[in-house]
Amino acid sequence: MGGWAISIFAFGFLIPGIDNWGHGGGMAAGAILAYLLGYNERRRQNIRHKFLAMLCVLATALILAWAVFTGMMFAWR
Repeated sequence: MGGWAISIFAFGFLIPGIDNWGHGGGMAAGAILAYLLGYNERRRQNIRHKFLAMLCVLATALILAWAVFTGMMFAWR
């Protein structure tokens, strides 16, 4: 995880328009949610974990689709 976090921040410094504050906020929110949901890497996943993971995947896909749609609408004005 540490290497992935470092690469995300490096990507943010190298590519203009990438918000490292957003990356940091996402990592902090993920750590807080993992703590609140009782994340334990050594415990087997149950149906609740899989449901929450799919809910997060769906929310991410919807947000990305919304961002693409609004970006295209802005470009077509």
